[in-house]
Amino acid sequence: MSLATADFPNYFMMMGPNCLGGHGSLVESLNWTGDYFVKWIRKIATEDIKSVVPRRSAIDAFMEYSDRIHKTLIWTGGCKSWYKRNRVDGRVTALFGGSAHLFLRLISDIRGEDFEIEYNSCNEFKFMGNGFTEYEMEEDSDLAWYVEVAETIKS
Repeated sequence: MSLATADFPNYFMMMGPNCLGGHGSLVESLNWTGDYFVKWIRKIATEDIKSVVPRRSAIDAFMEYSDRIHKTLIWTGGCKSWYKRNRVDGRVTALFGGSAHLFLRLISDIRGEDFEIEYNSCNEFKFMGNGFTEYEMEEDSDLAWYVEVAETIKS
């Protein structure tokens, strides 16, 4: 695939709306986004989660924030751009409203409060099983691993 300028919108569109394509390293933003997905995959797989859906109020608040921030950035300038669906006065839908540092901060942790999470069981804590971890059930496990060993003072 060619990396000609005309092809760049296609790469960003594969990343989805509000991507970090216009700020910093595309490769690193893909890496950060992949790490974020892996966090969700682990959570879903280990906590008996049936589905995860962004809350409508969180989506609306994020879009309101993004629109306000985009008005202060170059992307809303008076030119036709694919960022704005090839319109001069279009809404910026392709790029994240903020810096790469802010993007990384936003996706460094899962903000569970922004999602409706449905569990496979009526008890969302069922995933904790019998009350013990596999580690604790192993015969040679150090069950006091968290106790700090006192330092010896040499005289």
